[in-house]
Amino acid sequence: MLKKALILSSITLTLVACSNSNLKTSSAEPIATGISQNYVTTDKQSETSPNAGIEKAILEYYNLQRGVDTIYYSYVKIDLNNDSVPEYFVYAYGPMLSGSGGASALILNSDYKEVSNFTLVQTPIIISKHRTKNWKDILMNVSGGGATPATVIMKFDGKKYPSNPSLQPALGPHDYIEGIKIFNKNTSIDQSFKIE
Repeated sequence: MLKKALILSSITLTLVACSNSNLKTSSAEPIATGISQNYVTTDKQSETSPNAGIEKAILEYYNLQRGVDTIYYSYVKIDLNNDSVPEYFVYAYGPMLSGSGGASALILNSDYKEVSNFTLVQTPIIISKHRTKNWKDILMNVSGGGATPATVIMKFDGKKYPSNPSLQPALGPHDYIEGIKIFNKNTSIDQSFKIE
């Protein structure tokens, strides 16, 4: 009888272990190819209405022309500096804004003035809960254009974020990340606004 109980107990433990191994969690998932980290994120959806102020800022900053240059953009409103006023994080792409290493991005304040700009941008982007000089760190993927795939950390220097993610330090396999994921879906013409 005792032998049967031990066998049943052993089978039960094996079945529980097997069923738990199939649970999907957000820890130890890859953020970028070849980088396995512990991270916990929530998704923030892009805004669903075009924004004339953002369109004007994109055209002026990149010296592009409405109706001549092909430009698409998506944006998220998110408070990056803990002042309760959201900034605009803008992902912009098109022939003049994109290449094999990625597209372009801007962070604009509430008056549509540039805070920072980025090149070689890949999506998704993670806005970390960790802050540097009171601004949230930004995690970006680097790949394409000959770059070694990695997830890098972009830290505010007191005036702006660095513009080129491929020159920033890569996260290690044991770094813990907690934050908000933006531009999570593959950005496509159907999910973005065209500046016309």
